[in-house]
Amino acid sequence: MKAKSTRRAARPLVRRVAIGADHGGFELKAALVRVLQAKGLEVADLGTHSAEPCDYPQIGYRVASAVARGAFDRGVLLCKSGIGIAIAANKVPGIRAGVCGDVFDAERSRLHNDANVLVLGAEKLSPAKAKTILTTWLDTPFEAGGRHERRVRQLAAIERKTCKARR
Repeated sequence: MKAKSTRRAARPLVRRVAIGADHGGFELKAALVRVLQAKGLEVADLGTHSAEPCDYPQIGYRVASAVARGAFDRGVLLCKSGIGIAIAANKVPGIRAGVCGDVFDAERSRLHNDANVLVLGAEKLSPAKAKTILTTWLDTPFEAGGRHERRVRQLAAIERKTCKARR
């Protein structure tokens, strides 16, 4: 019988969060900015700043690049479904963006995948549910060590190999 690991995951150290949304997530983003600020986090709203139609790939890239270069500890993105902006964010090397529709998704994206960008589908979530998902995601540590860490390293290796092949 295999002994359970006594290694504990470190409490996530989140101080700075970048947030962005296209026009479909603009209203919900404002509510989530208030949640982040109430938790005492430094928040950078990287757009959009109106409900006028805009292109989600630009917003996704802006937030993901800021997280990847280390300017922010984590990122939060919103669009109508969450899918398009997640695809954009995941094109940035070093980003593990997960679309989360409930608390289970939020916990698993952090515990097992060390997601550094949370993506929400604004048309699918009430503000209360989105706040609960966000809080859960922020408060959940990565299960460092063992199979989850090994798998995240494998993802990074695939990313490096793919990026090298494109050059």
